[in-house]
Parts: sequence; structure tokens; C-alpha cells
Amino acid sequence: MQQNHDPAERPLALALQGGGSFGAFTWGVLDRLLAEPGLPFAAASGASAGAVNAVLLADGLLAGGREEAQARLARFWRLLSDRAGFAGLPVFGSILAAADLHVPHFAMSLPGSDPLRELLGDLVDFARLRKERPLPLLIAATRVRDGEARIFREDEITLEAVLASACLPMLREAVQIGGEDYWDGGYSANPPLRELIRASRADDLLLVQLAPDERDTTPRLRQDIRHRSLEIAFSAPLKRELQAIEDMKALCREASLFRPRSCRAFERLRMHRLSLWESLEDAAGANPANLSWPFVTRLAEAGRAAADRWRSPDAVPASEGAPLAKGGPA
Repeated sequence: MQQNHDPAERPLALALQGGGSFGAFTWGVLDRLLAEPGLPFAAASGASAGAVNAVLLADGLLAGGREEAQARLARFWRLLSDRAGFAGLPVFGSILAAADLHVPHFAMSLPGSDPLRELLGDLVDFARLRKERPLPLLIAATRVRDGEARIFREDEITLEAVLASACLPMLREAVQIGGEDYWDGGYSANPPLRELIRASRADDLLLVQLAPDERDTTPRLRQDIRHRSLEIAFSAPLKRELQAIEDMKALCREASLFRPRSCRAFERLRMHRLSLWESLEDAAGANPANLSWPFVTRLAEAGRAAADRWRSPDAVPASEGAPLAKGGPA
């Protein structure tokens, strides 16, 4: 199993998971990667908080390059934290936290009370992003009618699409796009992987994971059971995607003739992971609805440190930067 990242500057595809305020960990990862001028980004996919980070990254690169992308991400998380404290309500939670929230249903849909809409509208030029398309983008939302993932591509990404990707049904009304209602993308593609592989020519894909792979104990209290059941729902799409990728690789290995054209993309791929749960000691007790600035900055620092260890030429622990496929590089 590969233990460290080749220092050669190969294009990198980014798969950014959702998770409420845990998305600040992803901000830290991106901030560290943006500090390397020679590291190209091939594409990015995301759901919920991952979608927000992906769009801020792309628009910042378009507006002023890597430093502007760093500034956009930092500005968003600082202002989001400030407005969350001012509102006194969870403006950017996750389905994991929603079970514990005691706020009126659709409280965040009241006029003038949606800081996420206001911030993204101020910080991102969506028309320019759709027109100039600095890199392939894949933003996931969940179609309410049938529960299927809807992947918005770079020429389709609007403010409404990103809000749909981060729409928690316990807090906001469904976002309607093209006559369809959408909820949080974390329910169906968290984040999109197979579509990202097909859209990108990158040999390396980095998954920034915010949900835990497993828990050591079985919850007994009602609130803990509810929280764990939502956690399982939030993690299931990623596990399905990873299994589908392994199945595709097996199919390609067995097909000596009439191989699908997509086999080449899957066979050359090296998949890597940076996990919040392997980078923050007390992640198990953290609240993804907590947007206090000390907590947000601690998550960001953990993300920077994890990315720094991954990019270091020295040995990297197996839990960080290692390929996701068991038994060797993907």
C-alpha cells in the first residue's frame, strides 16, 4: 500500500464530502494545497459543505488565482461563523446535527434569515463561473421525488444548485430547480466519485472525508440512536460509490476483450484520503452544527496539518494519504 504522495506535480482531482461545520477541515486542506503553486487541480466534486468549498475554490481561482481562492475560502468561513453567532441559529448544519436541533421547522427559510444564500451570493460570481469554467465541477443534490442524485456540472451551477446541495429538509424548504425539488446532496452522493473519475484526466484523486467509517460502540439512548442512524445514512452513499469502483476494476481485470472504454480511467487511478476522524483526536464528540470561530479554526488547522503530512516527502501514516483500495494502489 502506498504510504506517501509522489512529490511530482501531477493533476489532482478533489472529492469533497459534506458535513456541516466539519467542512472547515476541508477549508484547511484546500488552503494547504493552494499554497503549492505548481500543484494543478484537475476537477472537483462535492456535496453540501463540500459543494460550497468546491465552488469557492473554483471561483477564487478564476477571480485571482490561488491566493484569491485562499482568501475566498477564509472570508466565507470567517463571515459564516460571525453570522451564525449573530443569528443564534444553525445556518450551516448537517443531517447529523439536525436530529438534535430544537428550532421551528423551516426556521431558516424566513425572509432575510439565510446567511448561506447571502454569503454565496456576495462571494461567488456564478454567471462568470458558468461561462469561463476554470475546472470541471460536479455538485450533488438529492431529487426529492425519487431520492436519486442530481449532479450539476460546471455549466449548470447556480446559487440555487449549491443551496440545493446544502438543503437540510429539517431546516429549509426544498430548493426547486427546473420544476424538481431538491434536498441535501449528502443523502445520495457524498461526494460524487465515479462521475468525477470520468470527468477528470487526473491519475490522482483525493477524498476529503468528514463522516466516520465506523463506530466502536452501539448507541442505547434515543438521541444517540437517532444520531447514529442519520450518520449511517450520510455515510452510505460514499460506501456504495467505493464498492462500485472496486466492482468496476474487477470487471475491467476480467474483460480481456471488449473492455469498456472507461476501464483505462479506473485502472490508472490512485485514490487517497484525508479523514477528519483520523486527524482530530476528539472528533467523535464534535458537533457539526458548531460554527464558533475557535472550533472552525481548529478544524481548519487540523486540515492544513493533515494535508501537509500528506504532501511531505517523508513517510506518511497509513491513515493519511493512503489509497482507499485495500491491498495496493488503486
